Amino acid sequence: MRAAVVRSLGPPERITVEERPPPAARPGEVVAQVLAAAVNYADLLMVAGHYQVKPPLPFVPGLEFCGIVTSVGGDVERWHPGDRVMGATSDGGCFAEQVAVPARQLFRAPESLPLELAAQFLVAYGTAAWALKRARLQAGETVLVSGAGGGVGLAAVEVATRMGARVVAAAGSAEKLRAAEAHGAHAILDYETETLRPAIESLTAGRGADIVLDTVGGRFFDEVLRCTARHGRILVVGFASGSIPRIPAEYLLLKNLSVLGIGFGGILAAQPADVEELIAQLLELHAAQPFTAEVGGRFALEQTALALQRLAARLVVGKQLILP
Repeated sequence: MRAAVVRSLGPPERITVEERPPPAARPGEVVAQVLAAAVNYADLLMVAGHYQVKPPLPFVPGLEFCGIVTSVGGDVERWHPGDRVMGATSDGGCFAEQVAVPARQLFRAPESLPLELAAQFLVAYGTAAWALKRARLQAGETVLVSGAGGGVGLAAVEVATRMGARVVAAAGSAEKLRAAEAHGAHAILDYETETLRPAIESLTAGRGADIVLDTVGGRFFDEVLRCTARHGRILVVGFASGSIPRIPAEYLLLKNLSVLGIGFGGILAAQPADVEELIAQLLELHAAQPFTAEVGGRFALEQTALALQRLAARLVVGKQLILP
């Protein structure tokens, strides 16, 4: 089978496409044909050697896919050849024609989910829904989403609006803000040109944001501490800016703020029953008002490096897909 391969850690241009032996399903595993694999920021970190999981070299990157089951391990009863599934791995493997996945990290991909949505559903929509669930979002609350033009950001806009929230989308370009607006954001902010605190105070009659879902970190996180409502919740999802913030705890004390870490990858691996419940809830929301996949580019395996370079340069609106 063909696969994108990392033989040395570093920039994406080191990735090559090679012929490799197809995987065999070991006990507890399923092998699937990959129809589409989503490109995530964690893939970029893994290729560079900066991700918390460091597979031994050489390895195939790619943490999320939608595909068709081709074979199962002898002790796997839930899945059968021909099943349409979406899955996530802990250590890559999805940027290939076939991938072996632990059976517990696979989820049924109903026909109601178009391929381009199913390929990004677990990580983008799962992360957004898990974050808002942990924050105990209530209808009528204001949710500020940073990085709102990216995959998780746009998913958060869609999930939060369907849960009855008023969503303020923040991003760093007019194109990304237009996308957030098209996905249902009630208000938009360009954090490259606008000062957040007065803008948020104006939008919330001085109250501040009840929930902040932050995928950016850095300077943005420092600013949102000052424009969050009392008893607000800040959801730390990622650090796309490349800068990990340090929290001045006095702000937490003065406003009774809660800061929650959202590491959905660990939930996928360790709490599959919780993820099943979450996916069922998301599919109910999708049935009532369908989610819309925002595809920022479609790439062949030979273009994997290009897709990751575009992600590193923050040129992507929505989620890019590798189509083996």
